[in-house]
Amino acid sequence: MRQFTLIALVAALGAGVTTSAMADTQKNAQPQAQAQTQQVDVSDKQLSKFIEAQQSVNDIRQNAIAKLSKTEEKDAMQKIQQQANQHMVESVKENGLSVQDYNTIARALQSDKSLRQRMMQMQQG
Repeated sequence: MRQFTLIALVAALGAGVTTSAMADTQKNAQPQAQAQTQQVDVSDKQLSKFIEAQQSVNDIRQNAIAKLSKTEEKDAMQKIQQQANQHMVESVKENGLSVQDYNTIARALQSDKSLRQRMMQMQQG
């Protein structure tokens, strides 16, 4: 059971969408669904901000995963997840993006090969 809970929490952390952000974005589910089918126009400045935020989010996620692997108490696991989510939101905002913009870019990267290539080029150079 602990393994399943850990996997579920890690998956939630890996989704990049926080619980509070999920509640906010569910209100706009239809417009976002339409945006997913359309190509998202991401400027170099936005992509640069996303790269910085993503690095920070990944660090926070890895830290949370390490803490979760050492914890067996459900309450402690939830607290770790909530803190990680809060830190991820703060990190995204500190890098100049809204959570919605961050998630939109993350989804676009999954389906837009040219956007992924631009991001890889920016990361290398």
